[in-house]
Order: sequence, then structure tokens, then C-alpha cells
Amino acid sequence: MIRGEIMKGLDHDPNFRWRGEAVTRIENLSDIVFALALGMLISSASVPKTLVDLQAFLFGIIPVGAAFAVLIGVWNHHFTFFRRYGVADSRIISLNAILIFVVLFVAYPIRFAFDSLYAFIYGRLTADYSLGMDMGVDSFEVAGLILGLFGIGFLAIHTVLALMHQHVLKKRDLLALSDTEIIITKQSIFVHWFTAFTSGGMALFAFLSPLGGIAGLLMFITLLSNFVARRLHPLLPKA
Repeated sequence: MIRGEIMKGLDHDPNFRWRGEAVTRIENLSDIVFALALGMLISSASVPKTLVDLQAFLFGIIPVGAAFAVLIGVWNHHFTFFRRYGVADSRIISLNAILIFVVLFVAYPIRFAFDSLYAFIYGRLTADYSLGMDMGVDSFEVAGLILGLFGIGFLAIHTVLALMHQHVLKKRDLLALSDTEIIITKQSIFVHWFTAFTSGGMALFAFLSPLGGIAGLLMFITLLSNFVARRLHPLLPKA
């Protein structure tokens, strides 16, 4: 009994019974795609040949780390979904195929978005805007285009994740979901739709506003929207 309580406290997901204990081929394929996307974030940097190049490479860890964290967050949503529900019917396979395609598509835009944001902050702090100029980011319109692409990608990712959760919720009886698990599933649906909505709003502002570069502020709201949505969700159990 004591061992069981200790393991529950250390569990990745103590309030949800994991039904997907065996790793499926669809998860193997998805993990390969996520690994490729994460590799694309780092491989886009050139090999340093001088001390100046090395310093630039080391400073580049900051935007790469931010982009890496974003994709790891998406992977964690994907991992948790398949561990919780263990569903791999034709609907989930189709939605998962769309998801991993979008993940590959957004890898470079995410890296470019954080690179350009880092270049802007660096320029404001040092009055040296050469990093942004070298990237071709020389106006708010160009920055808005980059952030708009980021927003569209994030919108697509969380829309697919929301649809996947809605699908398994329809199978609640077949999966024998408990009342707590149903609440958590509904919460996940709310979180993903909320994130998709904020991402779409950021993309619209970035594309349509002449000051689209300011959408970078909305990008942080988008990245924090999972936390915000969990606090706002009316079905969230009280602590």
C-alpha cells in the first residue's frame, strides 16, 4: 500500500489511468517525426569556424532553447494523449498524420520567429541591429509575416489536439473513463481550443496590422495560454 502511494506521487499522470501501456507503431512514427523536427531546429545553425562564429553560436542557444521547449511541449501533449487513452482508430490515425505533418512544417518558422525576436531584443539592448538585418527582418511587416506563420502553425497543432480529445470523449463509455478523467479530458479540450484561438488572433494581428511585429507580445500570451486556460476552465477541480 505504501509503495503504491509513493509511486502514485511520482507518476507522470496520477489522476488518470493509462490505457496505452504498449508503444504503438503510430507513436513510433510520431516520435521519429518529432526527433526530425527537433533536429531541424539545431541543424539550421552553421558550423562555427572562428571565435566570433562560436560566440554567435553560443548566443544562439537562447532562441534555439525557446523553440526546442515549444516543440517538447507539443510532444508532451501527444505522449500524454496516447498514454491516457490508447486509441488508434482510423480517426485518430488521420488526425495524428495531420499533426506530425504540421509539426514538420512549423519547425523552421518557430526557429525563425525566436531568432528574429532575439535579434530585435539584442538590437534594442545594444543598438546593434545587424542580426535582424542579416536575417532580412528590417520592418514590422516582415516580423509580422514570421509571427503570422508561427501563429498559423500553432493554431493547426492545437486544433488537431482538440479534435483528438473530442473524439476520445465520445468513446468515454467504451474507454470506461471515470468522472475525474472525463473532467480532465474536457479541460484538455478547453485548453487546446483556447490556445488555438489565441494563436489565430496573433496570426490575424500579425498579418493585418502594419505593426505586426508587436504580435511578438501576443506570442508570449499564446505560449502561456495553456496555463491561463487551466486556471479559467470552469470544470477544473478545486485544490
